[in-house]
Amino acid sequence: MHLEAFGKIILLGEHAVLDGAPALAMPLPGAMRGRISAVGDGGIHLNPHIGDARVVTALELLGHLIPVGGFTLDWEASVPPGAGLGASASLSFLLAQAAWRVAHPATMPDPAHLAAVTHELEHCFHGTPSGIDDAVVCLQSAVLLQRPEVSVRWPFPHAVQAAHLWLVSLPVALPLVVGFSGASASTQEMITRVKACAGPDFADTSGRLFDEAVRHLACRDLDALGQILCHAHEHLAAAGASTPALDRMVQLALAAGAFGAKLTGSGGGGCAIALCRDDNKAEVAQAWRSAGFQVLAT
Repeated sequence: MHLEAFGKIILLGEHAVLDGAPALAMPLPGAMRGRISAVGDGGIHLNPHIGDARVVTALELLGHLIPVGGFTLDWEASVPPGAGLGASASLSFLLAQAAWRVAHPATMPDPAHLAAVTHELEHCFHGTPSGIDDAVVCLQSAVLLQRPEVSVRWPFPHAVQAAHLWLVSLPVALPLVVGFSGASASTQEMITRVKACAGPDFADTSGRLFDEAVRHLACRDLDALGQILCHAHEHLAAAGASTPALDRMVQLALAAGAFGAKLTGSGGGGCAIALCRDDNKAEVAQAWRSAGFQVLAT
């Protein structure tokens, strides 16, 4: 039985979402795939094996959340771990799907239950996750998240999933290129770093950038939206989230004609995104490849 899990791209709101600012994230299809290869062997196993203690804890927790005799999940990922694309949420959702299929082979998966299990497994990786990664991965939708409740103006179609979580539609397609800087960082360590480095107005500034982005989306002005992405990158960099490699990726994307670019995710390594025209995504991708960066999606 073949299973799939999306990843996620944060367009705006990294880090500041933990302090009440809004964040907007989008799904990244095909981030992880899996297949149940053995059932009833007395434990839950991954092939290839991951020795990370957080994964071991997650596998143990999964057996309690969805009681199951045991299975082996063959899996492969198209996104690197620690890249800011929700790899742990993708793996958690893949495991939740597999456990459900083994425990309830004749029953369609309950999406709400799978989402709840995925969120619980995310605690093993991130302590207190914002919830945006697993929401995007499980719901396979663009997500607007703001705690304790969404208070920003969102003048486009949306569905209220919870007070703090809306499933949203965008008024225009966003041609994005996603690239990996080649380095990874712990989300929890980056949260700690940014909290220590960010100024007192960090969340407020992030919120203002978000409001400006919404206005440009309403006008379908991708050029102006790209400038907001650049400002957001500078804002995150000032708080210690960027690296020389990520800054270089932003510069290369702009030189290749992108409307704008920024880091995505917790930073300290990981990925950058570039907002492009449909007809120059290949140029941006080639600029990154020529500089030694890996292109993950175009």
